[in-house]
Amino acid sequence: MKKIKSSGIIALPVVLLTSGLIVEIVIVAMATSFLLVNSELGIRLSTDALFMARSGTQDALIKITRDKTFTSSGYNLAIDNGSAQVTVCKDAPCTTAGKVKINAVGVSQSQSRELETILIVDSITGESRLESLREIEYNP
Repeated sequence: MKKIKSSGIIALPVVLLTSGLIVEIVIVAMATSFLLVNSELGIRLSTDALFMARSGTQDALIKITRDKTFTSSGYNLAIDNGSAQVTVCKDAPCTTAGKVKINAVGVSQSQSRELETILIVDSITGESRLESLREIEYNP
């Protein structure tokens, strides 16, 4: 009867377990870095959308300063890689008499932010005063 050497048989499971563990560690590291990059991108796009909404608000303020009767049911303002949808409403339908409401929605790829601005506009002199500027939840 011959003796069979079995000293190399234990090496195969050790190599398989070790390589499996290394593959799992690499997959977890890649998934973590992917999620981190995507969250940073989302934050940047959200900030860009807020700045686009602010640009839309500023544009409407300039138009109201030039023409105290300016209103708009909605116009687009193209800005770099996004846009702002601006709505200007005056008096009764949107707010009280002598006030103008500006809604500006900034869009940057998949992110949107909305700002609401209330102005007090003197109908005689055309003087505009800011009453409030706030971010509101965007509901498409």
